[in-house]
Amino acid sequence: MGALSLLSSLRNIKRNALMSFASIFSITSTLVILGIVIALILNVNHLTDEFVDKFNVLNIQISDSYSDKKIDELITTVEAEENVKSVILITKEEALEKMKKDFEGHSETLEGLPENPMPNALRIELQDVEKAEETIAKFEKIDKDNEIHYYRDTVNKILRITSVIKTVGMVLIMILLITTVFVVNNTIRVSIAGRRTEIGIMRYVGATRGFIRRPYLIEGIILGLLGAAISTAIVSYGYGEFIRMTLDSLSQLTQEKPLLETMYIVKRVGLLAVVIGIGVGMIGSIFSVRKYLRV
Repeated sequence: MGALSLLSSLRNIKRNALMSFASIFSITSTLVILGIVIALILNVNHLTDEFVDKFNVLNIQISDSYSDKKIDELITTVEAEENVKSVILITKEEALEKMKKDFEGHSETLEGLPENPMPNALRIELQDVEKAEETIAKFEKIDKDNEIHYYRDTVNKILRITSVIKTVGMVLIMILLITTVFVVNNTIRVSIAGRRTEIGIMRYVGATRGFIRRPYLIEGIILGLLGAAISTAIVSYGYGEFIRMTLDSLSQLTQEKPLLETMYIVKRVGLLAVVIGIGVGMIGSIFSVRKYLRV
């Protein structure tokens, strides 16, 4: 039964080659765009996580009036906050040494300073960036003479941009899916329209709706799988080339890899393409067959 349905589906695809090609092209085009959108969203999430991980740190510049004992008390108070992951004291001497390293080649300028201008500071790593404002407000109440440095505006802007990209991406994905279902539906409908008489005879001799519907359902699945396979190959090649060119350009600026690996993207886009391809193929087939099975 399954083999006969498969053979019948393949004959239908061959018989309606032009419309089948149009469906495969439409599914492929949609899934390629979908793959690009998904790759964008995944990379945005990745970059946001990387960004937040680097900027989930705030610094408290300790007032020069603080004695060693008072600094220890401040550290104890800060560590007691629930949203604090770790606290590191950076002494004036350590800060000056770091500055000398950062300005290597011009350290003679710093050597001539009458005294160390750097303050003692606390480097505080937060547990949850979303609670940063609340945590900062508590630290500000401890002592207003201490200066708190945090990239709050930058972090908030990045999070807002990420949210917009995700929302637009999801809307675009829904539009693309609806469009693909519509095209596959029309393709199968044209195939069935040419066989109305045959379907009528099959119904007349007692063929069940499931028996008649099965070949067209398989046809939709085959079209969806072909579109998914081709689109995954295109996205894989395109993303791989994009990564190569991007890393070549960024290699002079940073040793880090800011974008996700090609295989990471391909696995997720490929799996989703197969699921969506089969899904839209089946849905398009079900909708188009339903009309001609009504008696």
